[in-house]
Amino acid sequence: MNKTIISNLTLQAKDIDKKLNELYKTDVEIQALYRGTSLWYSPIVENPEVMFLGINPGAGFYNNNNHQLCHFFEPLKIMEYTDPKQDYQLKWEWMYVFGEKGLNRLDVLSKSVKTNFCYLATEDEAALKKLFTQIRGKLNIAPYEIFGNWTRQIIQQITPKLLICEGKDALEFLKTWSFKNEYKDEAPVNGLKKGTIGNIKVLQVSRTYSTLKNADSIISEIGKLI
Repeated sequence: MNKTIISNLTLQAKDIDKKLNELYKTDVEIQALYRGTSLWYSPIVENPEVMFLGINPGAGFYNNNNHQLCHFFEPLKIMEYTDPKQDYQLKWEWMYVFGEKGLNRLDVLSKSVKTNFCYLATEDEAALKKLFTQIRGKLNIAPYEIFGNWTRQIIQQITPKLLICEGKDALEFLKTWSFKNEYKDEAPVNGLKKGTIGNIKVLQVSRTYSTLKNADSIISEIGKLI
């Protein structure tokens, strides 16, 4: 793993966060959409069995801390899905999948990596797309292209055995903006989309809010892929 690449991406993320914070002070449109920046939800581990890729951070920190923007750039010491201090639905969904009633591989979950396609926190995906429109015009940057490139570089450095995309948009963004030429679709299994990026296997899971759909199928497919 080239740590310089990770460090450079972090510095670039901090730069965008700094510019957005300046806008946030006076721009009501940015105030309505932007909730901070958060990069990692785990330690950075090279060649993990599993890596999770979401769309972008939610607004949990902002809503639970008197509307304070989050600014989290460093990797965590404990993978959030196995952190006993964390208590939210999606964590427990993955704990079930990897726990005794599922794969019985909490060791794999604890050593997995979690990040997002985009690091900018919003209330939902609709707000993220509106924020992208705002920063494209006001910061003169191309957010899909920038985050797509960053995601590509991070996955190339992490090189997981299995990449789990948390939601259909995570997979679509990955295919469109990060690995347009390298991603290869495979036949879906039990409603789960699958593919490859070179030697990396890709599995897209769906959820209703924070509840995973087809949990038993997810358990079965992950068991085959790791």
